[in-house]
Amino acid sequence: MKKILIFIFCSLSLAAPTQTSQSHIRDNISDYTSFLQGQTTTPYDYIKGKFRDYDVVALGEDHWVSDHMKFLSSFLQEAESDTTFHIDALAWESGNIIDQGKADTLMAAPSFREELALQILRDAADTYGWPYREAVDALKALWHYAKVQKKRTRLLLLDPPYMLQALDGEKYHFTLSRDQSMANRITGYIQSGRKVLFYAGSAHTQNQFHAVFLQRYGRYAVQATAGKILKTLYPRKVFSIKLWGGLMGSNGYMPSNDSFRWQRCGDGKADEAFERNGNKPLGFDIADSPFADMKVNDYFHFSYTEQMLSTTNGSPFREAETLKDRIDGIIFLHSVSKFTIPHIEPSVFNDAFIRRIGKRTGGSVKSLADVYALIQEKHPTLAPEIERLKTLPKQ
Repeated sequence: MKKILIFIFCSLSLAAPTQTSQSHIRDNISDYTSFLQGQTTTPYDYIKGKFRDYDVVALGEDHWVSDHMKFLSSFLQEAESDTTFHIDALAWESGNIIDQGKADTLMAAPSFREELALQILRDAADTYGWPYREAVDALKALWHYAKVQKKRTRLLLLDPPYMLQALDGEKYHFTLSRDQSMANRITGYIQSGRKVLFYAGSAHTQNQFHAVFLQRYGRYAVQATAGKILKTLYPRKVFSIKLWGGLMGSNGYMPSNDSFRWQRCGDGKADEAFERNGNKPLGFDIADSPFADMKVNDYFHFSYTEQMLSTTNGSPFREAETLKDRIDGIIFLHSVSKFTIPHIEPSVFNDAFIRRIGKRTGGSVKSLADVYALIQEKHPTLAPEIERLKTLPKQ
């Protein structure tokens, strides 16, 4: 049961509810547009300003989209020559604590050691790791940031060891929930007044609960996200930002039924307002904005069930929950319709890792081609990238 719950909560961290709501909320788009027209802060200046007032700035990203990883790299590149603040640690979801020594060696090395970055990404909590070129580039940008700043910046890996051990079918000792482990790694920096950029999937960074209904017991199993834990412990030290995106299911972005590539949040209401504002890159607080009152179920296109709203089965869900309950700010980069999928880095898949993936899949993966087929099956939005890789000459 414990192992099952581990992976249930892991899958929830990557998925949003996918039930379709009949609610249409396209009214009052002008309210959103008027608000956006009054905002002038660039994404870079927005994050920089938050570091003046908070110890932890959490960037909630969406997996399987290159634009959010590229933004992390570009932010670090812009920040490296700015001496008005310093990031003491990048708290990184896609890495395991067992590789912290490798991460420290990487950051201290006189030149960027890509082989260490690749090993860290192999040990991310997915069957085939986190094999994206944009992730490698983000780690390189962090390394370069520390070198230019001439101060220590730590690549702080967040996943507890059992995540990897369970994935590999090894014996493991369950310690804390994944999110509790993340939060614990970050709290030490808050206690010492150091600055942390927390970059992880939005379901980890937001102030919310993960919940799974256990039919056997007729009750919910509930865990707080790292964002929830940190905001509860240090409400004046943590600021949570959502990198604006589309709806994401467990297999990546969900195809939309309209002309947009990705299904839009909140029935596209905010996206249309961003478009009316010229799709200008912005960062802004949602307090006292129309975004603050957007219902969570409207945002995610789902309807609450009687079970979810019950007061007797441990459910954490509330029908009145809005975005302001989960996040503090939003960064808009560009239209969701222009988002792109990440590029797979083939060198992640050395012979040893392919054998490891084969063990994880009961022997069904025996070659790099099998790995690519697995990725395409599990995350069909990456199909164009797989087709591109098939055209590359064999090395």
